[in-house]
Amino acid sequence: MPLKPGANPYKILGLETTKCTEKEITKAYRAQCLKWHPDKNLDNKAEAEARFIEAKEAFEFLFDEQKRNEYDKAEERVRIVEERNRERMEKADEFSESQKRRGNTVDDDVAKMTPTQAAKKRKLDENRIRDEMEQVRKQLEREANEEVQRQMRRVREAAAESAAAEKSAPKLIVKWVEKDGDGYDEVELRRIFEQYGKIAQISSIIAKKSRKKCIIEFEPTEKNLWGAEIEQGKTGKPEIAAEWISAPPVRKDAEKQKGNDLNQMSLEDLEAQILGGI
Repeated sequence: MPLKPGANPYKILGLETTKCTEKEITKAYRAQCLKWHPDKNLDNKAEAEARFIEAKEAFEFLFDEQKRNEYDKAEERVRIVEERNRERMEKADEFSESQKRRGNTVDDDVAKMTPTQAAKKRKLDENRIRDEMEQVRKQLEREANEEVQRQMRRVREAAAESAAAEKSAPKLIVKWVEKDGDGYDEVELRRIFEQYGKIAQISSIIAKKSRKKCIIEFEPTEKNLWGAEIEQGKTGKPEIAAEWISAPPVRKDAEKQKGNDLNQMSLEDLEAQILGGI
């Protein structure tokens, strides 16, 4: 599942700066997984599961260099807008103070005028100050509304792109039999399969005793993924068995591939596919 709109992936993983290496991001992700793993939080399992999934989404988002760069640029734009608004508010406060000082000066001048002249001048000054303050207010309101509209537009576009990508993303189910803890974790699987194409996300690993499996979802723009289904894993590690459950487009020079029939899938495989898609 893509990162939720408005979520801060750095904050979720406990990272205080955007200038992080992939190693630091991976380390922070593993720390959050250990902290919020549902098996270690049986008394608060609902929140733990939510935090565990949230950490996974944040990790996958930051591990995608393109998405991370776009997010950092957007956050920088927001920071600049907020800084400008702060400066404008400071100027508005300074303006208000200057008007108060000017009012004190006017009071001294008014003392030298006739009552009619004083009333007329005070009325003119009040109207002028009111007009100037209204202009400042409208300017700040207009800039704030424009920024809100830009943010909402970016959120809608991101949501639409995520929905479209979810429908067309190639998905590979990967299985192996683990012995004495010699299996694969998410980072190792990513390193093995990213040679075939850009990975969008990897589902949580489903374990049934020693049998493990997960879903690897590739970016929908990747076209030359064939070959990932015959990957056997690393030497000295359990042998991997992989199968497409949502196949990538067939290359023109490739033999037409037979699609997978979901009705023929086992309950475990179907469960893995569903979990991979949410």
